[in-house]
Amino acid sequence: MSKTTEQRTVFEVGGDLTIIGNITRVSIKGGKIEVFSIPEGLNQEEIKGTQEYIDKYFPIAKASTLSLEDEFLKHEPETEEQRKFKNALISAIKSGLSDFRAQRMDACFDEEGNICFKAGMKPAVGKLSVKDWKRVAKEFLPEKESRLGTTKERIAFLGLLIKYLIEEKGYQVSDAWKAVCDQSKDLGHYADSENPKYNFEDTGSRQVGEWCDLGNTFKITEDDEASGFSLVGGYYFSNGYNYPLAVVISINYPNCVDYYGVGWFVLSV
Repeated sequence: MSKTTEQRTVFEVGGDLTIIGNITRVSIKGGKIEVFSIPEGLNQEEIKGTQEYIDKYFPIAKASTLSLEDEFLKHEPETEEQRKFKNALISAIKSGLSDFRAQRMDACFDEEGNICFKAGMKPAVGKLSVKDWKRVAKEFLPEKESRLGTTKERIAFLGLLIKYLIEEKGYQVSDAWKAVCDQSKDLGHYADSENPKYNFEDTGSRQVGEWCDLGNTFKITEDDEASGFSLVGGYYFSNGYNYPLAVVISINYPNCVDYYGVGWFVLSV
């Protein structure tokens, strides 16, 4: 439990107590009462689990709106990466897609070493194995069914990104496909992006629509068969044409610490 979220107060049954703040839960143990509350004055958008927090850090990815009739899917692939992505997206749509909430930016560590979401921080790389990421994702907000997103959901997410680039940013259809599948330097942080840092950028960088950190780190997803994991996209030291956002790489050693990727968290809607 982070010190920046709940405050814990313990008192004896029958004692007098005044709580200043919003009580979130009460526990009675052996004649003692534990009261957990949110101190007054905290920004609701920074209180984990509140609707304000969820809306700020986990916008809804409306995957259910993807259709085989979408105009952008009439695009004829011009490269092998586009062909693979289109086939994967069509397969995902045919299998049935539901809306989900996806992290707006990469996860980071708070002062106590817990996973949190906050702009201006170093991404949470270099300490967790892939299997650790699966565990901490489930523990993050279990009441909202938090978990690692599946590779199929990430494919759907990128399909929505292509639609956004075309419908909201004025990209030509072929250019939107290229930006996601072939050369992503303009959508994320890569070695060949404008103003590259040659190191991890802070979280909340290079916003595209509602989303940030589309490059910078690999995104760790769980394969739909629940038998493995994948890395999707690229990281700061790679070029946008070598590891565009649509690249999917199978992970062979899930017990090893990942130094360039972070878990891709999703929540239920």
